[in-house]
Amino acid sequence: MPVDVNSKNTEQLSLAIKIAKEYNSEIMVIYVLPDADVHPEIEKLLSKSINKTLNKVVNAFKTEGIFYRKPMILSGNPIDKILQTANDERAILILTGSGNVSEKEEFKLGSTAEKLVRLSDVPVWVAKSNQEMEIKKILCPVDFSDASKRALKNAILLSNNFESTLTVLGVYEPIITTSPRIAIDLVATNNELLEEFQKEMETFLEDFDLKGVNYNIDIQKGIPDERILLAIEKLDCDLLVMGTNGRSGFSRIMLGSVTEKVIRKLPCSFVTTKTQDIFKLRLDGEIKEIETHFNNANRLTKSGFYNEAIGQYLICLQINDMHIPSMYKLVELYKITGDDEKVGYYDKMAKDLLQRLWDKKIENEIRKHYRTNI
Repeated sequence: MPVDVNSKNTEQLSLAIKIAKEYNSEIMVIYVLPDADVHPEIEKLLSKSINKTLNKVVNAFKTEGIFYRKPMILSGNPIDKILQTANDERAILILTGSGNVSEKEEFKLGSTAEKLVRLSDVPVWVAKSNQEMEIKKILCPVDFSDASKRALKNAILLSNNFESTLTVLGVYEPIITTSPRIAIDLVATNNELLEEFQKEMETFLEDFDLKGVNYNIDIQKGIPDERILLAIEKLDCDLLVMGTNGRSGFSRIMLGSVTEKVIRKLPCSFVTTKTQDIFKLRLDGEIKEIETHFNNANRLTKSGFYNEAIGQYLICLQINDMHIPSMYKLVELYKITGDDEKVGYYDKMAKDLLQRLWDKKIENEIRKHYRTNI
């Protein structure tokens, strides 16, 4: 979460808290001070302003019980530092504000946000200033490309978690004019285009699990960016989710025409995904593997094969080093086998992790839930 002391970050902060609560996320707040020779007094005032902003953010996280790292103040090129930090820390999302732009400007998206969208492989979520941070209506335009698949996958995830209404929008461009020398039935031809597009949409959606999702499919004809902007206005959307390497040719050098025209208008908060998903959920295979070893360990424990069970719980931690149930099981088994050093080690590991993620009350609930009589 890069912050700008010269911009209002109310919406950005509110959204950060909402996302962190929903996904149990850790937030890294950074401020990048551009390299420049400034007068000591100006530097002092700037430092005071930066610390005031960062303290405001930290206090908000504390109040809401959000897990965060100590804010970082970096110096250098802001875009380079943000992208470098996101890469070094293996961030799964960059949450930025939309920036300060004059109302007279045709394009409403700030330069920093636009550059991040343009250059980042990590998904970028841009929080629009002066927009209430509700996520009740989500729009996901698709063009059946791989980028659209990734965008829709994440739009479905967000819709499920925030109990939002999802609109999947497809826009086909009808044939409007032809050479007078060519005899063609435009109505019949465009009807065929519509039927073909509808079939393509049906085939595209077969790869997605939309059970339990409050969604609707909207197929329109016209110019894609214009129809997207109209749909956002008509539906009063809170969030736009778009892939950025689809048919519009989005690249590191030049924004794709459709994406560029839409996001520069900043009709609402939006998320862009290029090569990564918004949230890296554990693979189903990984979850199943943990469940297999954990269940094996439980059966071995009941049969009295404690050392073998320990081996299975350790495999669970190799797969996911935050698997708290395995930590508590190891504490119990090492008590039985008399290895006090290991008891202390895994007990401390579990406590440290719980202290980072949950308060004391939830810790006690988790302990109670996973305690067994051996």
